[in-house]
Amino acid sequence: MRRAALMAALAILATAQPGFAQSSADLQNLRKEIEALKEGQKTIQSDLQEIKNLLRARPTAAAPPTQEAVVSVDGAPFKGSKSAKVTLVEFTDYQ
Repeated sequence: MRRAALMAALAILATAQPGFAQSSADLQNLRKEIEALKEGQKTIQSDLQEIKNLLRARPTAAAPPTQEAVVSVDGAPFKGSKSAKVTLVEFTDYQ
């Protein structure tokens, strides 16, 4: 009895097509899509390398000249030491 059930199950499995089987046309289409993606990726990598080369060849921009500002804060409220090397001044407008 067990042997007959086992043989029947094997016969069903051998004749049934799996649900994930694809036709050769589907496989060919997938291969074409993969090749197209690979070509696109190669193009993107080539463009990226070209951009990197252009950026490396570009001369660096000189930093803008700095200007020293002298602001009088005499009589203004402050926090901290009067002999500090740096003074931060906050300008605000409450309108």
